[in-house]
Amino acid sequence: MNRDWERLGRAVKARREQLGLATQQALAEAAGVTRQSVQSLEAGKQRSRMPVTISAVEAALQWEPGEASRILTAADPAPARPYAEGMPSRVRHELAGGEVVDTEVLDLGRPGSGSRLVVVFKRDTPAGEMDPDSLRAEAKEWTRIQRTMRQITAAPDED
Repeated sequence: MNRDWERLGRAVKARREQLGLATQQALAEAAGVTRQSVQSLEAGKQRSRMPVTISAVEAALQWEPGEASRILTAADPAPARPYAEGMPSRVRHELAGGEVVDTEVLDLGRPGSGSRLVVVFKRDTPAGEMDPDSLRAEAKEWTRIQRTMRQITAAPDED
């Protein structure tokens, strides 16, 4: 199997920068790995196997599990679509900055209908700059909002 470690390194760096993680250390902290692990990935260091830290890095980069492997082994990868492509300018503007904290996807109508409500919870201030009480209050409020959204979108017979 042909693996392009340099392509993976470029993808990790590009996504880190897209997410506003200015340094390798910032990504390392978000993933709970060492800076050297991130540095090695971004450098495209050749390896015989996938590093054990890759799932944590994928999560910190907001990639689907296995995305690093797909990038690594893709014969001719299609260019990645910007996540906000096709969105109204107001939505693109809101998604461009800050920190995405969580998302909620809810079916509108019967399950499988293809109509969904997608909510992105983001903050302008990074969590690392917030005091613990504010973070707890924010998490509590987000949980309340999620419950309310689920109640609103629930089918009448689910009440």
